[in-house]
Amino acid sequence: MNSKDHVLRLAAAERELRTISDAKLLDLIDGSEENVRNWVASLAGGADDDGNIDIAGVRGAISRGRMKGLPDKFIANVTDPLLQDCIEALGANADFPSVDQLEAVLPGLVTRHGVGAVRLMLAGAVLGEAPAVMAIAKVLKTSPALTVVALP
Repeated sequence: MNSKDHVLRLAAAERELRTISDAKLLDLIDGSEENVRNWVASLAGGADDDGNIDIAGVRGAISRGRMKGLPDKFIANVTDPLLQDCIEALGANADFPSVDQLEAVLPGLVTRHGVGAVRLMLAGAVLGEAPAVMAIAKVLKTSPALTVVALP
């Protein structure tokens, strides 16, 4: 992938990262392995005495670490459990799923993880150059299952 493509994919992933709610992002962090949670807490300067992570601090660190690949690493780490769920749902089609195969598993993923988390995971897969990047990018842009409805 050339640098222009990477910048465009990074911008799309960062847009998803900005739009996901703090609560959902904390859910993703909490659902990660302990080493990932510790790493994320270190980005924010540590957790408080109750183990709570300053999500604003995490978001700031990710933004400041853009040139070091921090958004890519963060998204890949916190969405890995969701990606594993997606791979399991796709079964034998996991390596090179078609748009239709991806569309078929999206409702279940959205039900289990939420639309914001699924969008973030897919954007991370595109950023990470998944083998099915073209199908994933199309689904991310056009799938009705991934439409985020703005509340009044």
